[in-house]
Amino acid sequence: MSKTISATINCPNCQNQFNFTLYRSIWGEVPENRDLVMSDKINIAICPSCEKATKLVTSLFYTNADQHFAVWWEPEYDSQIDTDCQGYGKMMGPGNYLAAAPRIKVWKEFKNTIVKFENGELKGKAGTLSKDMQGHLKGFVEHIENQTQKKSGCLGALAMILIPGPTLVYSLIRFFA
Repeated sequence: MSKTISATINCPNCQNQFNFTLYRSIWGEVPENRDLVMSDKINIAICPSCEKATKLVTSLFYTNADQHFAVWWEPEYDSQIDTDCQGYGKMMGPGNYLAAAPRIKVWKEFKNTIVKFENGELKGKAGTLSKDMQGHLKGFVEHIENQTQKKSGCLGALAMILIPGPTLVYSLIRFFA
């Protein structure tokens, strides 16, 4: 899921203070999300008092799990990105597209990099789950199977057979992105 952060904004025009929810990460494979980025409408706060629009200058992680790429917009150094990338490396292996996402300072270059990935000019590495994550995933699946069997018998077992494993892995990757 795309991550959002609640923030208190001081309008640069009238100094009104108001709450705003901004994106920290966004799933680019969702057309509406991609459009927010490409049309420069993401993280634009509109003051409820004077109605002035302000672009919030905060890091943004753009991911596309379908095409295995990610890009950071990092207008100013953000140490949290280092921590996030280390976590992705531990989870999916070093060099995977989440851990190795380029960090771009200029907004226009950020958008151009996204387009280059989409057009295949740049490539991301999917990565594989670490042994620890594989163990956690196996335990999670077993827990779900046990819960499903307890509640719905054969129907629950059938549901687990019909739900493909890659979908669960994909969902977990998207959850952590």
